[in-house]
Amino acid sequence: MQDVLVLTRADFESLPDEGCWEVVEGSAILMPPPEIPHQRISARLNRLLDEKLATLGCGFVVPAVSVFIPRPPGAYGIQTRTPDIIVYQHEPLRYFEAGDPPDLVIEILSTPRGNVERTEKIDDYALAGIGEYWIVDPFKRAVEIYRLAEGVYGEPEIISQGALRPRAFPGLEVEVLEIWPAK
Repeated sequence: MQDVLVLTRADFESLPDEGCWEVVEGSAILMPPPEIPHQRISARLNRLLDEKLATLGCGFVVPAVSVFIPRPPGAYGIQTRTPDIIVYQHEPLRYFEAGDPPDLVIEILSTPRGNVERTEKIDDYALAGIGEYWIVDPFKRAVEIYRLAEGVYGEPEIISQGALRPRAFPGLEVEVLEIWPAK
């Protein structure tokens, strides 16, 4: 398959509506659909967060929305990422623009290695200024929590039991054990 160049917002808007697209260094990447175990965790976590945010009367949660990553001067093309779940305090128009990031992004690993999530994506989310980034690891049944400080994510807090408490949403708690579907 030939690379599809995405150098401008107009190029991005002209991508086919079918499928989920990420743009990395100006090249459009059609992401494969997640498998059922991944989607079950995503749906469960999305529902838990949505119910708890509604009870608190703050914030929103959506699956798979594009986040535009700021590009350094002279960089080639545009850059977007599409996290599995996004949690935010104010609603964007259509996407999360560069310079106006969501408060929390969540990626759910589809493979035990999680190479892209722990390298390229973590760098992009830090560059975007996303205050908190979670990697949900169904293989270890744990959540890695990365918090932004001075433009970089520090060492993760790894939680396999107890409550997840995103900083941007005081009072919001999700028990880690609630995330995993019953066996």
